[in-house]
Amino acid sequence: MSNLLFTAISLTLVFASAATAATADDRPHVVIVVGTLHYSPELTMPVFAEELERFGFRTTVVMGEGNPEKKTENVLPGIDVLADADLAIFFMRFLKLPDDELQPILDYLTSGKPVIGLRTANHSFKYPAGHPNQPWNDGFGRRALGTPYVVHQTSETKISVVEENLDHPVMTHVTKKRWVSPGTLYLTRLEPDCLPLATGSGEGRSRTLKRAFGTVEVKPQESDVVAWAWQNEWGGKVFGTSFGHPGDFAEESFVRMLVNAVHWAVDRPLPSADQQVSTWNIERVDKKPRK
Repeated sequence: MSNLLFTAISLTLVFASAATAATADDRPHVVIVVGTLHYSPELTMPVFAEELERFGFRTTVVMGEGNPEKKTENVLPGIDVLADADLAIFFMRFLKLPDDELQPILDYLTSGKPVIGLRTANHSFKYPAGHPNQPWNDGFGRRALGTPYVVHQTSETKISVVEENLDHPVMTHVTKKRWVSPGTLYLTRLEPDCLPLATGSGEGRSRTLKRAFGTVEVKPQESDVVAWAWQNEWGGKVFGTSFGHPGDFAEESFVRMLVNAVHWAVDRPLPSADQQVSTWNIERVDKKPRK
């Protein structure tokens, strides 16, 4: 089990193992799309990709230079690799992709292949009012992952597994029933047939929010689903979660859920109980001054 501390940012255009270039490689290809610096996925996603390689997957991490939320061109260089993906993992936030970078994502979704969305993925896009792609602002979260973005609370989140759904493959060998996530609770508006796998409770302030899908009354104490399984309108398997704070990767239960989700999504045998998953102590850097 690795126990690493990351304190600096390392950005690359496209991260891939040497095996990615092998033409005869028949391992499932997982493409991880990093489209934000929020919650420091530029640190967590490359190490998680290495973990998937250890479990027998081929991986590519698509990640541009600079802050993708402030760009409108060359935001996700290499995104065309989704055409070769067996599974896409999205960790994006408030992007305004040009059409030629959005289209590979839409092509992937409509192919019916599986999708995993982490933390901010349900608000991956923020096109301006009247833009032809504005419907994807809420539509990506709702249609691809099972919920649009609502709001988040301000405290850490107390996690509980949904015991009646512990037989779902994603929960295989997840032995803890409760733990604490350092990330805030994200509220959801889940599609009716989403299957809850874990819930969380967190504190915030009372407020009234007006969203495109209606008015939301937020209470100081809220509980909601933080991880779920679903099948989207294109037939793709979905694992959606508001986990993804760097501190979540220090929790074996979460990392096992995520590793399980990857196996489940591509119909591979799940790791056995004696197969350890790695954890990492990764420091969040996006809230600190950058050198």
